[in-house]
Order: sequence, then structure tokens, then C-alpha cells
Amino acid sequence: MAMEIKLPRQSEKLDESLITFWQVSEGDSVEKGDALVEVQTEKAISEVRAPESGFIKEIVKKRGDTVKVDEVLAVLDVGAEESEVADESGTVDNKETSEKEKASDNNRKATPRVKKIAKELGVDWKFVTPERADGKVTEEDVKKYAEGDGVEVAPEVREEVQKEEKPRRQVLSTPSVRKYARDNDLMIDNAAQSYITDGQNDHEVKDAEKRVPLTGIRKAVARTMTQSARTIPHVTHFDEANVRKLVELREMLKKDFEVEEVKLTYMAFVVKALTNVLYNYPYLNASFDEDSEEIILKEHYHIGFAADTDQGLLVPVVRNADKRSLFQIAKELQTLANKARNGNITTNEMSGGTATISNVGSAKGAFFTPVINPPQSSILGIGRIEKKVVATDDDEIEIQPRMALSLSYDHRVLDGVMAQEAMNELKRLLEEPGLLLAY
Repeated sequence: MAMEIKLPRQSEKLDESLITFWQVSEGDSVEKGDALVEVQTEKAISEVRAPESGFIKEIVKKRGDTVKVDEVLAVLDVGAEESEVADESGTVDNKETSEKEKASDNNRKATPRVKKIAKELGVDWKFVTPERADGKVTEEDVKKYAEGDGVEVAPEVREEVQKEEKPRRQVLSTPSVRKYARDNDLMIDNAAQSYITDGQNDHEVKDAEKRVPLTGIRKAVARTMTQSARTIPHVTHFDEANVRKLVELREMLKKDFEVEEVKLTYMAFVVKALTNVLYNYPYLNASFDEDSEEIILKEHYHIGFAADTDQGLLVPVVRNADKRSLFQIAKELQTLANKARNGNITTNEMSGGTATISNVGSAKGAFFTPVINPPQSSILGIGRIEKKVVATDDDEIEIQPRMALSLSYDHRVLDGVMAQEAMNELKRLLEEPGLLLAY
């Protein structure tokens, strides 16, 4: 029985996804719950899994296609037997082969994961005798076969080993590209590079250019930032905070956090400080309703933070930051950042933010003009901590660790004086971080 596998809705607002990677090929056997394909929305990457066990009869949408919700991705043949695949050595029936052996060979099958493991071990999974009665080759079967004395190496692997080793140039690529090449038996070092390398002459690439289509997260960022720049009148205030006490407090606390396997970053202190500022200056924790021309003051504090990942810029959200301790905030930041970088963060974990923090300090940046993430009314940019010579109020000269701060806000919602007062309060909390432990 044929079953259509359709793209499920990832969130209420998103109705299309980009196919980034197929985990299976046509003819593969799959178990219920196996990952079939990775799809990327504007905010996250997720997997579509097999609703039932069976064989992939047809892959309808290819890698790189943009698919709308409820469009068919593939067709799953449920309950069908694996089709017989004859190779050159098996075109003539061997009369000495028993009926039992024929049945066993015809029923032999494996999931994409098992095939991948077999390929990595240099084993042709079709030669592995399954222990299960249904002819399913398991991961354990493959590993036992690989550890045995009479391992029959896959023909393509044997051929590659027998070839004379030749020096190869190294091609740089992302992990996802290397995974795709490995799963499809492609030699990535033979691929043609599309960028200039050492040794190429300028005249060979003169006037060369390449068009890169916007897809997935990059497309979402472009659309959101354009909307923000066109509709929100931005103003940015620049300032610095003397974070000597903050540096000392973090150094004192971080070992206790490490005992709980939590890394204490400066971002945790900034989230805590900004949350208190938003409570006292609610117009920074607001949005502007253009239709009704009303300012909506948010009474919850969900702080987004920009995370740079291989997929692009993602903004996970720490929910109810006003109700969390410094330790809880640090732990949540670590958990969400890991999910974002591993590509398994959910859309819900990146939605509903009321204000955002963008950190360029980790990239040695200082001041910049962060763009507001609509419909929010503010975004705080934090830069590197840099030692500077400063004249104090007592006319003394000190060397202080100074943190660069850049606060952008929606001028329709608040004015400059209020924004600067909020910045002053933020500086006070960062310069006296002990106060943050009292909240």
C-alpha cells in the first residue's frame, strides 16, 4: 500500500520549508520513526520521520526544493517486499542454492543507518547474514561481520584500496557537505572549487562572480532586517561600562558553576541586568502596533540572544528571565546555544522574544548599530571588554576593563532621554554586579 509522506506544519506562522538533506534513497527500507529528510524553515532545522515501516517507493521533492505545508515529499510503500536487485554475478540462478537460502536473500534488508555504518566499516551489507527472522540486517550484525576473519570488503572499497595512492589537494568544505559526499560515495577532494586558491593567476578569474540564492535562514534574516530598516526609525546610543567588579565576580563564581557543568559567561550577567532595566523602563520591552497606532507594553520578559551557527543567525529565547536566577539563566543560555549550533532547536524556542541581545565581543568587535528584531522596540549590542586608560572623577588615572555597549531603540516608542537613562541603569548594574544576585 502506497502512503504519501507530506510536509507537516512546523509552526503557525511558517507555511514552507527548504529540503536540506535526504537521509534515504529510493528503494531503501525504513522503520517507523526513522528520519527521512531534514527540512529547514526560516528559523530552525527539523526532521520528517517515517510514519510506518516500509520501502521508499519514490522521492518526489529533491534536495534544495522549497516545499509548502501538506505537499508530498515522498511515497512510502507500506508492507511491500523489497524488490529483487540482480547484479552481474547473479543473473543466472544457481540450481544448487536451496529455496531457503533464496528466501533469506530476497528478504535481506537494512535501514539507512545500518547501511551507513556498513559503508564506514568497509562492509557490503548485502553479504551480512541477519540474525533476525525477518531478514533485517542490524547494526550488531554488521559490526560482528566486520570483526570476523572472513570479512568480504565492498567491491568499491577494495577497488579504491588497490588503486595507486596519488597526492590529492585538500578541498575545504562544511561538515554537512562532507556528510553528503560520504553518504553518496563521492570523493570530495576531486570536486572543483569555486573560489580562488593560491597559485591561480588573477587573469584566470578576472571579473568572475557567483550568484547565491537566498534560502532558509539567510532569506528570513534578509526579509526581517529589511522590514525593520524600512518601518522602524532606529536610534542607537553608544556607551561603556567599567566591568572590573564584573570580571572579578565571574572569576569567583565560574568554578562553582563548572561543578554543575554550566559555563558562566558574561552574557548571563547581561541578560540578568537587561531584564531589570526592562522592568524599570517598560517602553524598551514593548512593540508598536501600526494598525491601531498603539504602544503595547509587555509584562513578560523573554530575552532573545543572537547565536552564530553553521546554518546562519538564530535567535533563541530565554523565557521568563525575570523569574530565573543567574545560575538558571547561564544554564538555559548554554542549553539553547548548543541546540542552535547542533541544528535541533525548535521554532517555539526561538519565538516570543520581547527584547534581544547581540554579542560581537566574542568576535573582538566593539561598537556597532544592532538592528531591531520586529516587532520588538529595542536591541542591546555588547562588544569586547578592553582595557583602557580612564580619568576618574577624582582626577586619577586608571586602567579599567571597559565593556562596549550599543543600545538601539524604536524612536516611535521612546525618546532619547529615557533611552539614555535606561543605559545609565544598565551600566550601574554591570558596574555593581553584586546587585544582580539580590534579584
